[in-house]
Amino acid sequence: MLRFLYFLGALALVLGSSVAGVPSQKAIPAAADDPNFLANWMHHALPVLQSSTILDLSLPGSHDSQTYDLSTTVSDGANDLDPTLSWILHTFKGMFGIGAFIRDQAKTQGLSIVDQLNNGIRFIDFRIMYTAGPDGSSLGHHDWYCLHLLESNERAMVYLTEARKWLDDHPDELVVFWLSRHGNECHTQYPDVGQAEMLKFWAQYEALFEGLLFDRAQSSLNGTTVGELLHKNHRVVSFVSDFAKFTNGTTKAIDGCDIDNQTGDDSMDEAKNVPQLLAELKAAGAVKAADKRQGRFYLRSMAAGAGGQEKLAALIKYDPFSKSKHRAQCAQLFNIPGMTDWCPMALQDISQLTNYYNQIVLDAVISGGPGYELPNAVYLDAVDVGGLIRTGTDLFGPANRAGSGDAHGSTGFCYVDTFILYNINRVCAAKSMPQCGELQQLLAARRKLHPLTRWDDAAHGRLAAWPKLP
Repeated sequence: MLRFLYFLGALALVLGSSVAGVPSQKAIPAAADDPNFLANWMHHALPVLQSSTILDLSLPGSHDSQTYDLSTTVSDGANDLDPTLSWILHTFKGMFGIGAFIRDQAKTQGLSIVDQLNNGIRFIDFRIMYTAGPDGSSLGHHDWYCLHLLESNERAMVYLTEARKWLDDHPDELVVFWLSRHGNECHTQYPDVGQAEMLKFWAQYEALFEGLLFDRAQSSLNGTTVGELLHKNHRVVSFVSDFAKFTNGTTKAIDGCDIDNQTGDDSMDEAKNVPQLLAELKAAGAVKAADKRQGRFYLRSMAAGAGGQEKLAALIKYDPFSKSKHRAQCAQLFNIPGMTDWCPMALQDISQLTNYYNQIVLDAVISGGPGYELPNAVYLDAVDVGGLIRTGTDLFGPANRAGSGDAHGSTGFCYVDTFILYNINRVCAAKSMPQCGELQQLLAARRKLHPLTRWDDAAHGRLAAWPKLP
């Protein structure tokens, strides 16, 4: 009898702390400035979010997630280029020394995939292409690399292996990956690539994430809860474009056609873009509910667009006679009052300018009154340490210039904490739980560390009282 009582006591302790890998119902306390909170935010929020499905959640994502590690070599089959031109630029990459300039026009992120995950990102825009490596000609050995016009320094599997290790170290976190070449949901993605090479890569992907893959034969996006997915240890959700060719229809991936990918209008017209995004978030709840009924994942891009800046940036860099003229022409593209003589010379410059106005929209979800909702994920550029999006003028990450010393050079907005608090508020508004108040207080305190911050620097396109809001 005594042994039996000991057994019952031990069983009670186990069940009180963890059931099949699911943490207890009690949220783990954390300080507002806890540097490890974002790496484990789903774990902290699980007591509230465990009964939600993937299609109930709203995840903070990164756009062109792997561009922090681009080489200076144009990928074979590069996005936005004719395949023959891609081949020529890859093979003769040393001509004119333009690789570093192109990288400035392609890089959107400054943090590695592990750093993004550690800082709370849970939607990864993973773009790949079958190409010769960055150090060889297009006739050399081919493999799958990440890309955004240029290919990555390492093979795609290197970055995915880093993600797998991270997932093993964070057993209560879910991550959604979208594999494509250029962010197209359904269309043929990979020019001049045979299906055998696609299937070979997918077999490597399945082997790498063995035991972690969401499986449509066992679960559904709109019916299986987060708690149930953790119980199964199915924590990697994989959307794949060119689905049939790439995966042969496996149940361990989801067709990219099931992403409702909203790319929006030109991000270089913020007077139009900010009100439009606010209007979209007013309607997002209805769109999200309709998509959930169909098993679709509602995704919204808030990434930057170049809109002709690349050409003018090239003229400024390579034409010594008309720099002032080209700077003025470039500045005019952005339609921001008082921005007359600054040309963002890198895509990340534009990304951080776009984020300055994105923060207005994202903050409205918490501070703008009732009716503002988030999609299943947003993906955007310049994700920063602390789960921020960089809104200041200093670029960061590999191969970037030194900081300017400007007072707002490294300013950022509380991107990830805003998403977590939105998810908590949504669930707690429908069902009160003991952990609601504790998590809401914690996240409100975290958001105060990096709130919506606006200032006047018209020369660099930052204005405190523009654009006019509805």
